[in-house]
Amino acid sequence: MQQVMYTAVRLSRARLAVTSAFIVNGLVFASWLPHIPVLKAELGLSDGELGLILLAPPSGAILAMTLTGAAAARFGSAVVAKVTGVAYMTGLAVIGLGTGSAATLAASLLVAGALVGAFDVAMNAQGATVERAAGKPIMGSFHAAWSLAAAAGAAVGGVAAQYGVPLTLQLGALGLLTLIVAAPFFRNFLTDAQPDTDKSTRSAGLRLEKGLILLALVAFAALLAEGAVADWSAVYLAEEQASSAVVAAWGYGLFSVAMFIGRMAGDRLVHRFGRSRSIFWAAWTGGVGMGAGLTVAQAIGPGPLAQGVAIVGMFVLGLGIAVIVPVMFSLAGDGPGIAMVSNGGYTGWLLGPAVIGGMGQWLGLSAAMWAIPLLAVAAAVLSRFALRSLQAPVVT
Repeated sequence: MQQVMYTAVRLSRARLAVTSAFIVNGLVFASWLPHIPVLKAELGLSDGELGLILLAPPSGAILAMTLTGAAAARFGSAVVAKVTGVAYMTGLAVIGLGTGSAATLAASLLVAGALVGAFDVAMNAQGATVERAAGKPIMGSFHAAWSLAAAAGAAVGGVAAQYGVPLTLQLGALGLLTLIVAAPFFRNFLTDAQPDTDKSTRSAGLRLEKGLILLALVAFAALLAEGAVADWSAVYLAEEQASSAVVAAWGYGLFSVAMFIGRMAGDRLVHRFGRSRSIFWAAWTGGVGMGAGLTVAQAIGPGPLAQGVAIVGMFVLGLGIAVIVPVMFSLAGDGPGIAMVSNGGYTGWLLGPAVIGGMGQWLGLSAAMWAIPLLAVAAAVLSRFALRSLQAPVVT
């Protein structure tokens, strides 16, 4: 692949631009998550019904990702990231417009998911372009920014839910704020080093290769776990551990802080110990940590102490699985490759609400939450097979 050389200032500006895109993505979407328990109660939804409705965002994302991967290959990730970013910031308030019934909520979440998925593929493709130009691992720092922004978004949403701020107003205000503050940075995105001029390749939104399929399976397990925490942690803390809306938001909020810390450290860990060992041991530790937290919380709860222990378990899980997705996207490389891995990951995100909701309906939510640490362990095991399937010069 042709390597384009950039000045340190140009690379710094491009890195800041990509970081701002990840911040916007995490901040706005995570701010709606603390409203889930409120909407569940207002609409009278069971765990199973909520699980089905929460299939909508990743379903919309998957529909949009293949098209976005093809568009990034044809027009360049910089152009597509700008367009999808603006659409995301101005359009996510659609979630608030659909809160009148279960059907309208599902429809609005489908549209929102498409906006999230399109922007996700484009910004990760641009992040891979900047990482290649920098010549060192930096993808983890982008995802770290997403996690910290998601923690802030969850905090904002938790306060808004506690005091009855309408979801449309909250999402609209955040979208406008991010449009004003972050969008100007997008002009510093980098042109992809090697635009694809092969029409047959440009038209394909996915690259079906053995290595990418295995990477997609790892992303599937990791994002199923991450999505389950996003969608169900607040419900678990509110219903099973009797927490307030603000405390319920802390579960995902501190999980996101842990993801930030893990991803900031992840680039150095990968550089020192290699991708395979870093992912395996980190994910394994995260799964065991959350399993221990659930065990203690379910033994002593409900109550403030059990809430704290459960949140600590989620924090350890976040530290553990933080490094997985950035490495998968970094290895995937271009737009179609990232679309392939993203489709695997978002399929996991798609099944997460249904898996936890269905298990919660049959076994109780406390039992269903055990699927999350088990998925982290599964991601650890799968990562060994995935990275071994790639050529040795790639896996360093």
